[in-house]
Amino acid sequence: MIQASENHNPMRICLIVNQIAAWGKIGGFGVNARRLGRGLVAQGVEVHVVVPQRAGQDRLETLDGMTIHGQSSREVFFGRKIYRQIDADIYHLCEPNIAGFNAQRACPDKIHLVTSMNPRNHEVWRTELASAVWSRKIKIPFQWAYEDSPPVRRAIKKAHGVYAEAEFLRDVAQDFYRLAQRPGLLPKPVPIPEGPFQKSERPLCVFLGRFDGAKRPERFFQLVSQLPEVDFIAIGRSHEASHQKHLEERYFHLPNLTVSGDFIDQFQDNTLDNILARAWILVHTGPREGLATSFQEASAREMAILAYVNPGNYVRRFGKVVPDDGGTDTMAAALQSLIHSGGWRKMGKQGRAWNLANHSVQHSVEEHMKVYRGHLEQQRGG
Repeated sequence: MIQASENHNPMRICLIVNQIAAWGKIGGFGVNARRLGRGLVAQGVEVHVVVPQRAGQDRLETLDGMTIHGQSSREVFFGRKIYRQIDADIYHLCEPNIAGFNAQRACPDKIHLVTSMNPRNHEVWRTELASAVWSRKIKIPFQWAYEDSPPVRRAIKKAHGVYAEAEFLRDVAQDFYRLAQRPGLLPKPVPIPEGPFQKSERPLCVFLGRFDGAKRPERFFQLVSQLPEVDFIAIGRSHEASHQKHLEERYFHLPNLTVSGDFIDQFQDNTLDNILARAWILVHTGPREGLATSFQEASAREMAILAYVNPGNYVRRFGKVVPDDGGTDTMAAALQSLIHSGGWRKMGKQGRAWNLANHSVQHSVEEHMKVYRGHLEQQRGG
């Protein structure tokens, strides 16, 4: 059992997350949480992470210097003992969920913070339900209870500090959660490679994400078939075996398409980094998105963004926004324009510079440490 103590040194932080980019679950939220945690460890912070336990994950693990506590599904919704055992100075809920409510109930005298990464309104939930494959449809009611039920909202309003991971999300989160004050800003950590980047001689475009309905991967694969003079790489797979098989039979034979075959664990090897370093443009076909980690990872390697969405005007600044009702013909025309004008290169460089100034790992960790110290000083009457 973890020994509780007062005034322990170093600072002890508990990150409460829904994934940590390990044990087979690799998504944007988990990648961000793992980068933040390892960055805090590098600053001398004692980092504990509470996360739903995945297949192959032990109850207690060590990862990048962090102590990882796996919870069963029941414990995620009702467990409180682990938070008292950890006895952290600060409990930081990285994306609202029911576990933050449990942490507040377990440790009411400790500091509780929340970062909102991608608020989902009712329209978003309807879109998710309409476009999801059946294996995900049946999980959506449980997902709503986990992410946006009344206890979750109560925990957000009772938190000592509420933050957003991008500037434009501050207003979105304030409106969505009906907060009296505008949330603060805690930027997500994005590694920015030094470069220079040796781009592919032929135009090379990348799709990065699930091959599921909500991401509309068919539009990407249709784009591949329309533009044989462009090379494409698709990174990911479908959670639904039948849908994966359908895509494989219909599109995977295309000569200008390479498919990774699965999600790439960028913490284990450099495969993803090498692909993005050579690529010209990230193609995003989903109908909705916050400030996607994939957008920023692409920009960090001087890629332009082509998408139907424009979160915080990001895509318009560092790529091209395509009208959603235009289908793949409009996207193909926009892609050709980016390539033939050379605009992709300028937008990629501008995106990299912006992320270096606002979202580098060093900057993100420094901002988190500043917020943590501020709350601790306030609690101690400093």
